[in-house]
Amino acid sequence: MSDPRVYIIIVNYKNWQDSRDCLESLLRSTYTKYSVFIIDNDSRNNSLEHLREWLQNSYRYIKSSLLKRPETDQLETVSGLPEVVFFQNDKNEGFAAGNNLVLRFLQHEDAYIWLLNPDMLVRANTLAELTSFALQQPAECIIGAEVRYHAGNQGLFFYGGGKVNFASATIQLVRTKEGESALDYISGGCLFTHAGNIRRLGLLPGEYFLYWEETDWCFRAQQQGYRLLVCPSGICYDKVSTVIGKGFMSDYYYARNGLLFISKYRKKNIPVVLMFMAMRFLKRVVTGQWERARGVYKGAKDFLKKQY
Repeated sequence: MSDPRVYIIIVNYKNWQDSRDCLESLLRSTYTKYSVFIIDNDSRNNSLEHLREWLQNSYRYIKSSLLKRPETDQLETVSGLPEVVFFQNDKNEGFAAGNNLVLRFLQHEDAYIWLLNPDMLVRANTLAELTSFALQQPAECIIGAEVRYHAGNQGLFFYGGGKVNFASATIQLVRTKEGESALDYISGGCLFTHAGNIRRLGLLPGEYFLYWEETDWCFRAQQQGYRLLVCPSGICYDKVSTVIGKGFMSDYYYARNGLLFISKYRKKNIPVVLMFMAMRFLKRVVTGQWERARGVYKGAKDFLKKQY
C-alpha cells in the first residue's frame, strides 16, 4: 500500500481549545492524505460551533461538515465526507463509545486509524513517520509514539504506552526504549493501527467509560498474536490531563476499571487487588485527598456491586 489514507479520530469533551490546538498541529502535517473526525461527547458548551468558526476563519480552503447523532448512526461509508468532519454526540457514553461512533464504519476501509487525544500536539512530520513505520510492519500490530511533556523541557513522558501490575490493578508507563518489549498496551492518546484490525479485534470495549479501554483492547490483541510497537521518530507532546485532572472522577474510573480488567484476565487476583486498593484509599485519606479517597472507595464498591 503506497500513500495510504489515515483517518484521525479526536474525542472532545468540554475543552474545545485543546482540540483546536491539536487540530492545528495536524493541519501542518507534511503527510497530506488524511481526514480528521472530531467527536464532541455532549460537552454542552458549543465546542463544535467554536471549532467550526475557528476552522472557517483560519483555514478557509479546508472543507468541513457537521453531523449530529442520528446522521452518524446511519453512516456506513466515508464516501463523500470532507477533510474535517465534526460529529455532535447527543450523550456522553465515554471515550470508547465516542471513538466507536466513527470506528464502526471506518473498520471496513483499507486505511490506517490514528486515535489522538485532544490535549496532544504533534510535529509536522509525526503522521508521515507513523505511516512510513506502519508500512514496514506486519498488519497485525498496534503502534504508539514517543510522547513527551508539552510543558517544561519537553522530556519523555512515556514510550508508547505502559504495562499492567496484575497484583494492584495499576498501570506503569514505559519510559525507555528498552522497555518496549514489556508493553501490555499502547496508549489510546496516540494509537495507530490498520482499520482492518478494528474489524478483526472488535470495537473498543465500551463498559469502561474512561481509562483501561485501550489496555483491554491491546492486551486482548496481544493474546491473539498482535505485536505492540513504538515508532521512535513519531513524536507527540502531551499537555497531560487538561480535562479530567486528578480528583474523584479519575480515581473512581481508574479503580473500578482496574478491577474490571483484572476480573477479565486474572480473576483469581481480585482479593489481592482489593487489598492494594484499601492501601491506596488509606494513603489518600492520610494525605487529606478526600475526594480521591472517595473515588477509590466508590470505584471498588461499584465494581463489587456490578454497577458498570
